Amino acid sequence: MGSEWTRLPVARLRYAKNTGTWTLYYRDRNLRFHRYDLIPPTGNMAELLDELDRDPTAIFWG
Repeated sequence: MGSEWTRLPVARLRYAKNTGTWTLYYRDRNLRFHRYDLIPPTGNMAELLDELDRDPTAIFWG
């Protein structure tokens, strides 16, 4: 493979100004994002980043 890097987004965090919450989204094979519904929207972004790190369903990191 060599030293070449590629970049592909695996997740998206969206902030809803009206509710003050962050929502986690995952990307499908067609490069479309869908709401990750195993954790509700939250005002604490760290909770979503922890869920992304843990990846209990292997939807983010395979």
